[in-house]
Amino acid sequence: MPTWWKNFVTSFTPETAPIYAAAPTVKVQFAGEGPVRPPPPSYSPNSEKNVGRYSSTESEKRRSWSISSMKDQPQVNVTEISSPDDVSSAKKPNLFDKITRAAGSSTTFFVMLAILGVWVLLGIIFGPTDTWQIILQNTSSIQVYVTDILLIRQSSNAGRSMMTTLAELQSRNKTCERLLRQLPSCSWMETHKEKPKQLLVNGRPIEEEIESLYMINGRQTWFQKTWSKTCHVVSKSVGSVWAFMFYWIGIVVWIFLGIPVQFSNEWQLYINTITALSLTLTSVFLQNIQQQQEDNLEKSLEYALKVDAKVEYRLREITEDTKPNPIHEIPLRPLSRSERAIARFAAIMGSGLGVLISLVALIAWLAVGPILKFDDNWVLIIGTFTGLVGFIDGFVLRNIYAIDETSAALQFRALMYSDSRLLEVLNIPVPLEPVKKLSLSERISLATSALCGHRYASVGAVLVVVGLLVTASILRWSETGQLLCNTPTMIAEGFLLLVLIQAHNFSNMERGRDFNGLLKRRLLLSSYVSDLEDQKH
Repeated sequence: MPTWWKNFVTSFTPETAPIYAAAPTVKVQFAGEGPVRPPPPSYSPNSEKNVGRYSSTESEKRRSWSISSMKDQPQVNVTEISSPDDVSSAKKPNLFDKITRAAGSSTTFFVMLAILGVWVLLGIIFGPTDTWQIILQNTSSIQVYVTDILLIRQSSNAGRSMMTTLAELQSRNKTCERLLRQLPSCSWMETHKEKPKQLLVNGRPIEEEIESLYMINGRQTWFQKTWSKTCHVVSKSVGSVWAFMFYWIGIVVWIFLGIPVQFSNEWQLYINTITALSLTLTSVFLQNIQQQQEDNLEKSLEYALKVDAKVEYRLREITEDTKPNPIHEIPLRPLSRSERAIARFAAIMGSGLGVLISLVALIAWLAVGPILKFDDNWVLIIGTFTGLVGFIDGFVLRNIYAIDETSAALQFRALMYSDSRLLEVLNIPVPLEPVKKLSLSERISLATSALCGHRYASVGAVLVVVGLLVTASILRWSETGQLLCNTPTMIAEGFLLLVLIQAHNFSNMERGRDFNGLLKRRLLLSSYVSDLEDQKH
């Protein structure tokens, strides 16, 4: 099978492969085995570069370190062997993945704002006609439908990438534990002869050192800082219980306003327009802040891997051990029958196959246009289809967010136990992260979010859609029938996007806490190992 065809098929196939990885093995070479190379990049709190970029001062330190090593022991160098495909589940991003990442950029968000600005301007010039409103509703329905597909893909990519990195960290942990057992001075009996070691990192307590780690994300421009802070404030506000209450109060007011106008089609049209505007804004905003979180976490975990490589290098240098790092596989979480059905639906919709389904639906809608003489009912059809499917997508998204959050928490906890086991053997106090006490409003919003993310909520969404389809069929798919399909689903989807932003906020807080603890443990282990004397057998 040609490579290009295989890549094309892969991009349109749901990702269901297991997650596994072996950390790239750090190879230490001694004199006579090859050209001398520097050890892995070391941690420096004064670096103003991004992860992976180092100042000339750091390079000089590495060179002087290597030269001083030559005086007392064989000259050493280190290379990191890249993991082949058969020892890692990580895949190169395909075209669909690149489109997904681009759609989550700040540029895309501002482009969407500009388009909405043009729409508002046209409304001011020509007046808020029904056609003007329906154009926004249909365009918004299609945009939100596509965004839901990209959000599913984005969540899948971010989850698999993070899990693969955690598997790498576990793989290297196994190697470090094995190498430490080879050192007599690192046995439990030896390390516990004295009081627990209060290690310093770069001459400072670990808590102070962690606070100075701004260089992980590098220096940001004024716009990046401002935009990041703005997104944080907006997401906290929009994802709060107060925003939930405000949203439903607005819906109740709209319902009462329908009494004097006898719940006319025009009355429904107005709420659809307002909801469509809200859906467009919140969906592209959610995609943007999700991408920001993914980028930040990716850089943070890459930094932890670099600290890990330094630890492995030092231990291999001392023990002269060359055994490759083992493969660590993360077992699939057992799912119920309904959860498996939801996962299959999400896998299909979050793949190129979901895009193909969308294109087929769009072509079919255009094809029936001449038959229906492009009347108002025909205009509403595409909005009805995307609205109903998007309604289900909202619950499915919240469900897979919940599953991914549970899986991530379990794997970070497993890594914490693995790290703690190493530090306890070395008699190093394990730093514990304080658990934030949630306010009453935060607990209410979390409970609401969890309720929407329950698997039965997704099942209920399907039943609601079936009921709406039956109702619209009884009404012969008239304008009223289609608005009945559009209006309730758009209102619910608008609320679900607020819930998804709340879920993002909680996940962002938890991952920040997890990484903070992970980095503390890595830096303490690195500090201990760096001071070890050679104990070659």
